[in-house]
Amino acid sequence: MKFVKNLSPRAPSFRRARKIEKNLSGHQLSLMAPPYSDPFSSIEDWETEPDSVDIFNMETYRPIKYRSAKNIDEFAEYSNIKVQTLFSSIWGFKGIPIFSDYQGDIQCGISLTAIDDLPINETLFHNKTFLKEIFRRYDLTRLQNFNSGINIDFFDLTQYRWPSYLGPLNSQWVEQGGLDWLYFETQPLACDSDSIGWHTAISDKHILSCNFTITRACSNAGNAFRINQRANWENYINFVQHIMDSLKLELSPELSARRIEVQSQPCASSKPIFGCTPQQIEDAKYVMRMWSDTGYMESGKSRDADLRASPEDVSEFIDKRIQPRPLHNSYPLEEKIEVISRLPPELIQKPFIGRK
Repeated sequence: MKFVKNLSPRAPSFRRARKIEKNLSGHQLSLMAPPYSDPFSSIEDWETEPDSVDIFNMETYRPIKYRSAKNIDEFAEYSNIKVQTLFSSIWGFKGIPIFSDYQGDIQCGISLTAIDDLPINETLFHNKTFLKEIFRRYDLTRLQNFNSGINIDFFDLTQYRWPSYLGPLNSQWVEQGGLDWLYFETQPLACDSDSIGWHTAISDKHILSCNFTITRACSNAGNAFRINQRANWENYINFVQHIMDSLKLELSPELSARRIEVQSQPCASSKPIFGCTPQQIEDAKYVMRMWSDTGYMESGKSRDADLRASPEDVSEFIDKRIQPRPLHNSYPLEEKIEVISRLPPELIQKPFIGRK
């Protein structure tokens, strides 16, 4: 399939970047980033998080939210996994020339996750335990995030559950800022933003995550497939990588020693990866195609025409999207394992596609 790309958007300049530093109960975190540039809001509530945080003070955390299994239009709280934000910012992207219209933005959220119900004698410094906990949160907030689908037949009252995301994609372990991080990406299937993240354990029960939400904007592309046709994402990814290349994380002496102790145990330092299943890929191709005419018009065709992309074009895009793309400082890929979620059975649903 031949993609039609807009001119690459211009990222914010790093010439104005300044150092961000956080003290996390003896852990030292630092990174370089330009000042925030919110393209829509004048409310200055970005980058307002404190410079020093007690990671063991549970009063500063809040339960994570997920899309309710009972009503996909509502969100509920899951109390066994709690989070707090350490740093939040946003950067708008401009077209070329730089004074042309809005071309999207990147939102950054660096956060701490505290696991309340980790089984006795398990520690996040063991990579397989860590992977299980990363997957549990991802399963709850992404894989169990469904949309109600598209009812082509006016008389069809079926309540569909279509997946909103495909992932984890491009899973790999990366040496970054002196520690090993788990990296992976998420592909939206309808009209949402791309997301990528790095995750590392900083205690037996705490995870530090750097999450980036990438919104690409262009005309006549109101869905995930058409955006990928028309908007190059290389400049967005390069901007994120520039920030991550500047990141440094130094654990406290006590927890650095604890990490070394655990990682020296048999299999604790292995670097297994996870990914999407063949069924997820098959479902994603159908869902992405069905949404591929949302907010999209084709010259010479009426609004009543079928403007969906061809199955072959969507399949080609997904097949390419799931291929590994190792980062420059990643480890060689090891075993891909199937991770069993620790979510309660009542929260686990399966997609209901209802293909036509």
